Amino acid sequence: MPRDDIIDLFTTIPLWVVVAVRIYNRPTTPGQRSFLAMFLALTVGATLRLSPVENVLASLTGIKDAAVLPKHLVVMLASTLLLGWVESVVPPREVEPAWRRWVGFKPRMAALSLFSIAAIVAFPFAEPAIIAADGSRDFASAQYGDVAGTVHLTVYLLSIGSAMVPSVLLFLTVARRTDDRLLRLCMRLMALGAAVGSFYPVYRISFLLCGFTGWTYPLSEAEFHLGGSVIQLVTILFVIVGSSVRAADFALRAFRMRRGLIALRPLWEELVSVLPPDLVRRRLQDGTSAQEERRRLRDLYGRLDQRVVDISDASFDLLPWVSQDLHRDALTEARAAGLHGAEARAAREALCLRIARQKAVDGEPHAAQPAMTVLSLRNDLLLNSMWLTRVAHHYASPALADAVAKLTAAYTPQEVTA
Repeated sequence: MPRDDIIDLFTTIPLWVVVAVRIYNRPTTPGQRSFLAMFLALTVGATLRLSPVENVLASLTGIKDAAVLPKHLVVMLASTLLLGWVESVVPPREVEPAWRRWVGFKPRMAALSLFSIAAIVAFPFAEPAIIAADGSRDFASAQYGDVAGTVHLTVYLLSIGSAMVPSVLLFLTVARRTDDRLLRLCMRLMALGAAVGSFYPVYRISFLLCGFTGWTYPLSEAEFHLGGSVIQLVTILFVIVGSSVRAADFALRAFRMRRGLIALRPLWEELVSVLPPDLVRRRLQDGTSAQEERRRLRDLYGRLDQRVVDISDASFDLLPWVSQDLHRDALTEARAAGLHGAEARAAREALCLRIARQKAVDGEPHAAQPAMTVLSLRNDLLLNSMWLTRVAHHYASPALADAVAKLTAAYTPQEVTA
């Protein structure tokens, strides 16, 4: 496989992964759909660079350079879509810089149309690609000193540059105006990618200009193509990494939510039985099995939120059986079991829930002086999930079996109602 193809695979494969993930997530907003369209166009363009794909298209169509024009047009489209996307996410201000009106929808489409028409008209008159020593098709080198080929490539490269340069400014504008730390990092990384991409047209056009002058290009053809591949690699990787910053954060949150959902299932199954019968029936009808829960990734937030709400509601239903003395002594027993700090407090809540549930099931009378609360929850789903996971661990912990027996014996119905 040619060396340039190996380098190109380092961008083509990640691009297809990004496209697959974004399609799987089913974009719902116009911004998400336009971003997916940009990545899809960029991915198709990157795929058309590969020698095996070029050879297949040449064999199927009988046209030697069948992959070149579609590749250039789709990359031009991707660059314009990137500019359009970042222009749409810039936080608005009452007074915008004058240059912003030149990157609006109509100017973008007009520029893309003109560049595309010029590239299509010039392409048939360009020199055919030459076969490099490694067997790959080299279209750019064949245009060295050729007017039509130089016009085609120059138009193609100017289209990319005219989209990349304002994209850099817009990425930095978003980073400057937003208070979102992750979005700021995302925009800065993508600005770096666009800045490197802005150098690509300069790099390529400087080579083409040498074909019409007496200058000698300082790099050999192999070094020139390697440099172009590296520039494309860096550009695309920065765009992928930058656009994946928030995705990585979402993936991490999704991993935590899935882990919390699975970890809370045993506690949820224990406590949901004390909820009203209609609610229990609804949960059984709409709920998922333990195996399905491990496979299903959709609506993790909603399912975890419902699970936390169910556990919280059950704790309130059990509150009449948790006396103030039980609440205090449960912490004492947790510390006696060797637990301290947050672990001791989580164990106290687990002990109170476990004993209160048993009293509710046995139909014992309410406590004379019930505690004010059992669970210490906050207004944050992930924090509540992490805390309840601790509680769930202690709820079923064999290490607290003696504490459960001791507290159950101490708080008999006679003592509670005395």
